Amino acid sequence: MKGLERWKGKVALVTGASSGMGKAIACDLADNGMKVVVTARRKERLDELIASLQSQGSTVMALAGDVGKEQDIQNIFSSIRREWGSVDVLVNNAGMGIMNSLENGSTEQWRQTLDVNVMGLSICMREALKDMEGKDDAQIINIGSFYAHLAQVPNFAYYQAAKMAVIGITNSQRAELKAKSSKVKLAMISPGMTATEFREQATGGKIPYEAYFKEFQPLMPEDISQAALYILSTPAHVQVHDILMTPQAMGL
Repeated sequence: MKGLERWKGKVALVTGASSGMGKAIACDLADNGMKVVVTARRKERLDELIASLQSQGSTVMALAGDVGKEQDIQNIFSSIRREWGSVDVLVNNAGMGIMNSLENGSTEQWRQTLDVNVMGLSICMREALKDMEGKDDAQIINIGSFYAHLAQVPNFAYYQAAKMAVIGITNSQRAELKAKSSKVKLAMISPGMTATEFREQATGGKIPYEAYFKEFQPLMPEDISQAALYILSTPAHVQVHDILMTPQAMGL
């Protein structure tokens, strides 16, 4: 894709990269010559991913960690700074949600949802912005959700609330960057139904992955990755705010 050449050799951090959208984005960034740091909780999957990418000649680093824990995030950024200097691109992809009614909800699960989707994302942004200050070219991409733009999503109250918070945090931080004439760009991608493990995990495995996609073709992780590449390909004067994506068959 034209415009991506300038990122060759630059450092990208992708959270939640062990599967789905994060994995697809990490692979595409590596294919375009970036030095890619992948992080997630499942170390064995990260090891498989970097082995595959290294066999193709990519420069990658795997740092296992839980973005719901601040110390893990601090350790990740410390390792990157020690090995590769600083982060040029951050893709905040890690996220989780629990499908349940509010009256039957678990306080612990609500906190976990906010810790990963809101606090973890915010801490990653804060640390990345320290690295990006003064750079002529840097980009943060927060993965939101199309459902945060809908008024009603049953049984997903805290996930929807968390992704609504991501919209507010992203927009507010973009305004702060503009106020101080920073060249850091801040974008969101808000996908609808995507073929990942998310919904199976959200139901605790009660509804198998395939059951969601019998009636229509969902978005694929590669579709979201293409949106991320587009954002990175835009010239300095273009600020992408949010890309809303849904499967065509959803009819929304």
